[in-house]
Amino acid sequence: MSNPYGEVIKDVQRLLELLSTEISTDVTKYVNEVIRAPPQYGYLAIPMHSVVREHKNIDEIVNSKIIPQLRLINKAILVNGYLNIDINIKNYANIVLSSINSLGDKYGISDKCPTGNYIIEHTSANPAKPMHIGHGRNAVLGDSLARLLRFCGASVRVHFYVNDCGDQMPYVGIGYYVAKDLVLNRINGGWKPDDVMGIIYSVTYAVSEVKRLSRQIEQLSSEGKYEDANKLISERDEWVSVINNFMERDRELTEALLKGLSKYEDLPLMVKQWSRAYEEGDEFVRKVIREAVDIVLKGFRITLDRLGISFDSWDFESEVAVDNGGVSRVVNELLRRVPQYMERDNGALVFRADKYAQDLGLWDELKLPRYIPKATLLRSDGTSLYLTRDIAYALWFWDNFKFDKLIRVIGSEQAHPQAQLRLALHAMGYYDLAKKLIHYSYEMVNLAGMKMSGRKGVYVSLDELLNEAKDRVMEIVRSRFPPGEADKVAEAVAVGAIRYSFLSVSPNKPLTFSWDKVLNLRQNSGPFVQYTYVRTNGILEKAGEIPRTTQIPDNIVNEERELILLLGEYPEVIARAAQELRLENIIEYVNRLSLVFNSYYEKYPVLNAEPGIREFRINLVSAVRTVLGNAMDILGIPRLRRM
Repeated sequence: MSNPYGEVIKDVQRLLELLSTEISTDVTKYVNEVIRAPPQYGYLAIPMHSVVREHKNIDEIVNSKIIPQLRLINKAILVNGYLNIDINIKNYANIVLSSINSLGDKYGISDKCPTGNYIIEHTSANPAKPMHIGHGRNAVLGDSLARLLRFCGASVRVHFYVNDCGDQMPYVGIGYYVAKDLVLNRINGGWKPDDVMGIIYSVTYAVSEVKRLSRQIEQLSSEGKYEDANKLISERDEWVSVINNFMERDRELTEALLKGLSKYEDLPLMVKQWSRAYEEGDEFVRKVIREAVDIVLKGFRITLDRLGISFDSWDFESEVAVDNGGVSRVVNELLRRVPQYMERDNGALVFRADKYAQDLGLWDELKLPRYIPKATLLRSDGTSLYLTRDIAYALWFWDNFKFDKLIRVIGSEQAHPQAQLRLALHAMGYYDLAKKLIHYSYEMVNLAGMKMSGRKGVYVSLDELLNEAKDRVMEIVRSRFPPGEADKVAEAVAVGAIRYSFLSVSPNKPLTFSWDKVLNLRQNSGPFVQYTYVRTNGILEKAGEIPRTTQIPDNIVNEERELILLLGEYPEVIARAAQELRLENIIEYVNRLSLVFNSYYEKYPVLNAEPGIREFRINLVSAVRTVLGNAMDILGIPRLRRM
């Protein structure tokens, strides 16, 4: 029996069918409105206000005529228009524990779980600098979605979109080119690859901005526009300050960059030229930038491995959207199919996504925001924009894979481009693809007192976050374990803490990062759930053999009752989380289960309980361990034997 709660709902359905016959009114629809009842009234409540006005004694009818025909429901109480029902907890406990014992790590899968073929594209951080904490939220969300859907039995492919085109990559490539020997020296000396390239990117960008602003200042001064010039001088000073900051971090590398870049008088123009050359397949530019990108990706993999995150495919934008003619295909198809929605704006090619959505009324069908801006596809110089390549990437998926849903984990600030993408696909005639594409939006991660800027090198990297968590945990566990084991435990707890934190708040809400919450050992944190799992494990190790069949005692205490009810609901929680793609539902569940279990264990003996009760309680602890472990695997929270 894979879904114990489903058995209760079957009884509810049967109750409503029999009641409909008794009162000559169809009330079967109320099975979809069942909620948890206040504990003093039972387990579940059915809102039946309109029915009660016509039939005030339905609880009497249910208790006398219907309940004797049911398997699990044993009582009904009518309170304020709600029919509250309770169950035979002894019979139900037998179903729940038997199901968990027989299914083990498969417990949680039910026929309500979505299956089919999914593609999930997530993280896809620009390969120019280390991933920051915002990328961490993206990565953990995407990875946990994949784990959840795979657990349910779906086929899932996970992709990382490598954004190697566009204007950011030339900064990395040019900087790497002029300081290649030092870069490789740093990496061979033990520096993390993406940390080194983060310096390369930020310093090269800062130098380019200083050069650009200096030209503008000179022009404005020659025209006598001194006030405007002074504003730009302040802006230039900020970028000079950025360079000075990197001098303090790595003087040798920064000075090498400054020397190497000084020979390029018009660095901003060079960046534009490299961007176009890369997109057109220039052999030299491709070689340099790809070398630089590969170094950054090597660093990404190290970070992602720590979090237990892997990918089935790393898709280079240049290959899946440009070299294969994808950009040309997008432009030509739109010009051919919807020329009335294409226009030129100062030489740039624009798709009137706004007008297309308005004329066809596609807001509900494609789940669009109410405001849709125009979509620029090509710049006046003929180079493509990220959106154009993104449309081509979606078509690459369509051509190469069969899928029911394409889930793209992308920040909420990309709501309009993602809407434009779906509209462009629809306009090209890919109606099914436009509907199958899901923008899994998430909000930013906030750090008190810090405004991040990757270009200025001001951000908290994901590595720094993990290292800080590990250091804090190490202070606690260092004295409890041998050095090697302490390091492994601290790493596992740090990973669990960070992953739980990123998943604990609904993606559509900003996440404010707080160490007090992240490492809270008393409630609602990864370490708290890990500690609870370790506690169950310790009890069972001392117990020895776990009884697989036990008699259910007559005198089940309240905490045992609540644990049984929670354990029975787990498959329902998983199914709903997978259907709605709401990972925070699982977080809420494991926190609640952990709270109830710890309260139970502190009040009642397990190993020292009297015979009969002891076996039941050991079985109950084993069931809690199984369910917690299954949920932790979905959330990516490492299991520990002790901590």
